[in-house]
Amino acid sequence: MRNRKIRYLVLSAALMCVLTACSKNGIKEGTELLEKGDFEKAATVFEQAAKEAETEGERAPEAYRGMGMACYALEDYEGTRQNLQKALDEGGLETPIIYNLIGVSSMKLEDYDTALAAFDKGTGLPESGVVSRGSKEEETADYSEVIREMKFNRVVCLEKKLDWENAKAAMAEYASLYPDDANAQKEAEFLSTR
Repeated sequence: MRNRKIRYLVLSAALMCVLTACSKNGIKEGTELLEKGDFEKAATVFEQAAKEAETEGERAPEAYRGMGMACYALEDYEGTRQNLQKALDEGGLETPIIYNLIGVSSMKLEDYDTALAAFDKGTGLPESGVVSRGSKEEETADYSEVIREMKFNRVVCLEKKLDWENAKAAMAEYASLYPDDANAQKEAEFLSTR
C-alpha cells in the first residue's frame, strides 16, 4: 500500500510537470524516468537539467520539482524538502501535492513545525485547479484527497507535539468535514483520553 501511494504521488507530480509545459529535453527525460520508476536515474537527469539552466542564467523549478519527486520515492526526505522548496523559490507551481510532500517528508524527519507550516499552506490552496500545456490544452487537477490527507496529518503533527488542545480542535474540524472516515473516528477516540 505504501509503495502504491508513493507511486501515485510521484506520478501525479510527474503529470504536473508534463502539464505545465516542461519543454526541455532533460525535464522530459526525467519525467519519463519517474513514470517508469527509475528514480535514481531520474534524479540525476533532473539535477543535470537544473545545472544546465543555472549555467544559462535561467531558473529551473521543474527540474527541482522532479528531483524532489525522485528523492521522495527514494525515501530521501531531506532531499525532498530541499528540492521542492527550491522549486517553489524559483517560481514553480504551488500545488497541494508539493506542500503535502514537504509536510510528509518533514513528519518523517520528526520536524513537526515545518510539517504543520507546509500543511497549512497546502490546505489553503484550492481543491482543484486548471493546469495548462502551453496555450492549447488545459486540464483540471483535483486535489481534494491530498487536502484531506493534509488536514488529517495536521492532527497527527499536533499529537506528536503533545499539543492536545489544538489536536482536539483540528480533529473536531476534520471530523465535521469527513464524518465517515474510520481512521478519524479512532483518532478522535484516542484524543478524548487526553
